[in-house]
Amino acid sequence: MKRKIIIGLIGEKGAGKGTVSDYLIEKYGAVHFGTSKILRRTLEDLHLPVTRDNLIKLALVLKEGYGPSVIIDSLIQDMEKSDADIIIADGIRMHGDVEPFQKHYGDNFYLAYVTADLKLRFERTKARKEKDGEENATLEQFLEEEGKLTEISIHEIGRHAQFEINNNGTAKELKEQAEKMMQKLLK
Repeated sequence: MKRKIIIGLIGEKGAGKGTVSDYLIEKYGAVHFGTSKILRRTLEDLHLPVTRDNLIKLALVLKEGYGPSVIIDSLIQDMEKSDADIIIADGIRMHGDVEPFQKHYGDNFYLAYVTADLKLRFERTKARKEKDGEENATLEQFLEEEGKLTEISIHEIGRHAQFEINNNGTAKELKEQAEKMMQKLLK
């Protein structure tokens, strides 16, 4: 039986996690699972706008009410239904999010930190319009969101990742770094 590879992606908003995911899906047939899908489904079921603020509020309420690993535990249950050889776990943001993956997958879990300079991330976030209202955000609003509880630990946790992918360059350079990571993982 082939070894399953679980790649946990962590990175600040607009750093390039989506581009790395897309590359791994296209080139390696990876399957993507993300905490935002779980939170998005819940907000949609409640007929609430899917804004970054609402996603953050919901995550904090769930963690407070049901325990700090409730969202990650749900993500792992979703991931266990997949027979893919390479799985991307997206949405690692806070202290305590990595440990359930390490406990469940052991040496088959790898953390990859995708990062980029603040101003680049701000411009990318505005351009992609992924969440309601992002295209109208000011730099001050962006910085305010960077200081929220779900965001402040990303850099610190990322420093402990096995792989760091710096996205200050071109998309081609980003994909080359993702490829180098995969070559190490597949050895």
